[in-house]
Amino acid sequence: MSQFDGAVKEIDTRIAWVLAHREMSCWLKEALKSALNRDPFDILNDLEILNHLLRARSDALIGQSLGERSGGGDDSSSGPTI
Repeated sequence: MSQFDGAVKEIDTRIAWVLAHREMSCWLKEALKSALNRDPFDILNDLEILNHLLRARSDALIGQSLGERSGGGDDSSSGPTI
């Protein structure tokens, strides 16, 4: 057994824990399930795109929410809405 076999087994145990945990989101569980049989290079590429887009959107929404709470909201947009 190589060091990589052990690493795969360990991460598969962690994934199984997330899938079995009832408080984890359905979205996360479905993403993990659908990724298990995909090409790992495709997964990494998709992760980069998701991280780039969803992090930027979440940051903008949180900033918008915080701006509305402090009364300093600015409705101008510096780019396209995702």
